Amino acid sequence: MKNIKLITILALSGAVAFGAKTTAHKAKVNFAKAESVQTESVNTVMAELIIDSETGVKGVQFDIQYNTSEIKSITPQQIDGFNVQHSSLARKASTERDVMRGLIFSLQGLILNENPKFAVEFATDFQGTSTIEFVDIILADTDGNSIAVDIQSFDISNSSNLLPVKTELTDAYPNPFNPSATIKYDLANDSYVEIMVYDATGRLVDELVNKHQTAGYNYSVTWNASNQASGMYFAKMVVGDIVQTQKLVLLK
Repeated sequence: MKNIKLITILALSGAVAFGAKTTAHKAKVNFAKAESVQTESVNTVMAELIIDSETGVKGVQFDIQYNTSEIKSITPQQIDGFNVQHSSLARKASTERDVMRGLIFSLQGLILNENPKFAVEFATDFQGTSTIEFVDIILADTDGNSIAVDIQSFDISNSSNLLPVKTELTDAYPNPFNPSATIKYDLANDSYVEIMVYDATGRLVDELVNKHQTAGYNYSVTWNASNQASGMYFAKMVVGDIVQTQKLVLLK
């Protein structure tokens, strides 16, 4: 069935006199996690459609396709002064992909001055990154004409709900140890990480980590001390301004 375009819907609504003309104006869109917005469900993240337009935008229509084995639903959030509508379209046969159609417009002809937000609810057992495809998107400018915008696919992850609240070394194990100990740590932010081992005199005996790593739980590195003498050692982690030290005891 032919798609009912935003400019037609808005014209019928009386919001503003829309035409079918496409202007020379261009816009770019991005779909990304809204990091400052918290959700109550561990399976849900809030994302936003970031619109970078050369001119003011008064309305948005979009068709979003997503994998139902990974994402349970995508729900656009309400915006003050705007009508926000959405509905599911028929799923294509023999696929696990649903299409959600959304429409955002103002009967008062207001300009959209904030990025539309969406609650993305992931499937219960899914962990990782899923691809969301905007198979159709239309932006309407202040004169009711459509703004050219590229159709894109975006990856979104539910890992933001699982990030640690602070960067820290956790308990090494075993400890005391012989000859190897596993040093574990969490990263609250993407960071450059250094982990070094010193002996009791302060002499550097090994460098275990020296690289940039993404935020996450349960990082680990194993120190093999088979060529070291029994005694006390210290694992030192440096992440930006954060410096933490943990005592290790080697017993042979």
